[in-house]
Amino acid sequence: MAIAFNIAIYAIILVGSLVPSKTQEWVPYAYPVDENQGLNEQTQWQSQSQIQSQGTSQSQSQAQIQSQPEPRSCLQCQQASYQQFFAEVDIQIDAKLETPKMISKYGHQVETHYAFTADGYKLCLHRIPRSGATPVLLVHGLMASSATWVQFGPSQGLAYILSQSGYDVWMLNTRGNVYSEERLAGRESDKIFWDFSFHEIGQYDLPAAIDLILLQTKMPSIQYIGHSQGSTAFFVMCSERPEYAGKISLMQSLSPSVYMEGTRSPALKFMKLFSGGFTMLLNLLGGHKISLKNKIVDMFRNHICTKLIPSRICAIFEFVVCGFNFNSFNMTLSPILEGHASQGSSAKQIYHFAQLQGNSAFQKYDYGLILNKIRYQSIFPPLYNLSLALGKVALHRGDGDWLGSESDVLRLERDLPNCIENRNIRFEGFSHFDFTISKDVRSLVYDRVISLCGSNR
Repeated sequence: MAIAFNIAIYAIILVGSLVPSKTQEWVPYAYPVDENQGLNEQTQWQSQSQIQSQGTSQSQSQAQIQSQPEPRSCLQCQQASYQQFFAEVDIQIDAKLETPKMISKYGHQVETHYAFTADGYKLCLHRIPRSGATPVLLVHGLMASSATWVQFGPSQGLAYILSQSGYDVWMLNTRGNVYSEERLAGRESDKIFWDFSFHEIGQYDLPAAIDLILLQTKMPSIQYIGHSQGSTAFFVMCSERPEYAGKISLMQSLSPSVYMEGTRSPALKFMKLFSGGFTMLLNLLGGHKISLKNKIVDMFRNHICTKLIPSRICAIFEFVVCGFNFNSFNMTLSPILEGHASQGSSAKQIYHFAQLQGNSAFQKYDYGLILNKIRYQSIFPPLYNLSLALGKVALHRGDGDWLGSESDVLRLERDLPNCIENRNIRFEGFSHFDFTISKDVRSLVYDRVISLCGSNR
């Protein structure tokens, strides 16, 4: 393992450091609440869904705004007409709020629904409802939750922006995160409960969520937006459950993590290279469920952060694995980011991604020659069939993304039968998590996302 670790460290040197060359001053943000954004809709009951409507309320902290934000870092951002502020008191409050309470706090109606998968997992979906509008399903990435889409308030959260643009917004919490930790048969042993990768999310979770939304809204189809693993699972679904591809009028992938031959994550490279296999990985990650404090983080965090950035972000597993662009993030908001990070994931999910690293194939989980033969009737894992993703797909990528290299995304574009756009974010160093946390994400990404949603209803 020592040899493999040295190889991984050498890879870090090749990749280069993510630490900014100079320190940066940060200004507190505060988001004003639009009093007209509360929505009134009569909720419906059904056997497959339990709805908990949250009362709308207004934030009382807006009078505390003392200063204006610094100029944005690009001309397009400077010309944006929307305000982006965040009162200091709200930072501490929002860091501790669950997704429904955050949504309600900023004046939006919110519902909680539950869907049940064919293999027995109970999934939580959060919804900002708009009766009769086009439904949009948002699916978070690895270790994340529905908070991804709302944690930085109405001016920057994609769920709010979609709702304000006239969409019925649904946010899925995939199996294993803090909102979806139950099974119908009751909680089993960790080994059994956490025996899944993004394959099961695509095969079971997404179809269950789509069925629930279509049944609840009586719509013939929905739109889909996935970040990172939310994109990976979508293409698994199209391959394993192709009948669901026809239920998606448009899929937008933020940081496509499908082909990973050009992945630059030193941690993923290390996990693939070491000789101990999955058993050794469990020890490094702290068990079948990834422990918040594990040896992988200790090994690699110092290569992402230095003493110039004394933030606990450097100890958060997903940022160590996927990389982090400190230049694009307002560090004043770190408490919110930390409060909604590491929401739960299985070691098997991580290992499946590690298996794809450096591999030219997008394939199922590799159990080894003997178990592959038993499970797949082949000594090699079967490939996912991307030609079955027949619906419209738009890809959004950044040059600084460790998990979405240009060559890998170009290959994905070629293999998809109906890719309508492959868009490179024109911002230097735009990274994996910038798609959800960059202070300029609205002008750089979401404005185009909304435009595509509108032209492909």
